[in-house]
Amino acid sequence: MNVVIWVQYDTVATQDKSKKQSLLKPAFAALDNPKGIVNIVGVIESVPMPINKLSNVIDKKDLAKVDCDLILVTGHDVDLAPILAEATTLGVDPNKFVLDRTVLIPGFTVEKYKALRRSNLSIISMGWWAGIAYQKLGLPELSPTIGMYTSEEHFMNFLPEARWHIKKDLYFDRTEYNSDLGINYPIFWLDGTQWFMNGYSNDADALKVWNERKDKINWSNVLVTMHTSNPEVLERFNCLPYAKKACFVPFETELESGFYINPQLCNGNLLQAAEGIVTGEVKAYDVWDLLLYGKKTRI
Repeated sequence: MNVVIWVQYDTVATQDKSKKQSLLKPAFAALDNPKGIVNIVGVIESVPMPINKLSNVIDKKDLAKVDCDLILVTGHDVDLAPILAEATTLGVDPNKFVLDRTVLIPGFTVEKYKALRRSNLSIISMGWWAGIAYQKLGLPELSPTIGMYTSEEHFMNFLPEARWHIKKDLYFDRTEYNSDLGINYPIFWLDGTQWFMNGYSNDADALKVWNERKDKINWSNVLVTMHTSNPEVLERFNCLPYAKKACFVPFETELESGFYINPQLCNGNLLQAAEGIVTGEVKAYDVWDLLLYGKKTRI
């Protein structure tokens, strides 16, 4: 497999802030498994920095001429969207780009990743699960439920007729203060369901992004996710008319959409454990099979 390394210098550094180490080495090791299958055919520096004296550096304008299977983007908290936009102007296939953090998610394969990029997946979640998935995997954000959450009851009222509800107008209710984020965030109502937009600091921005993203939903490929400790809620969720759905629960279940998570994980915090599935920190299920097929594949 021929790989180009794209070093994104205009971020803080090629380091994970919390671990203080580069993600490039472990990401490359994950790609090169079994050892020897990866051949680095070039290195791109987003901003030329000759002081680093990297070998095999190529100009971005020549990238389209390079025979490569994958372009591994490394950097701290890289936003893939502007890089993909630039790739289009360079005449390079955007589906070849992958973030270092994405490669490190258990179960990653180039084939599954490219299939997921082509699938135009829309994730509708009760909380931040959708937003974390899009950010971690560098996927196009084809869902309005990013940077917000709603209650279990309201989400279950929303899901059965989501396509109908989503057409209605979002109405601003009030703001509340989030001490963890240090911001006042807006709260909206949508056709009888309440949504807390704690990923936004004002109602104008929240409304603008919601309206832009709701028109991008790919209803032919939707995954709905939530978490609950209530078996009755899981049973109702399991009956919803979605081909792909996942409800993370702290109890064993035979229901197809029930994804059991050991309640001892993440100090018993079910929300954090559910989010850990998509980040790869909780190694319980193959998130790639979940996103692609809605399958409950154990790791």
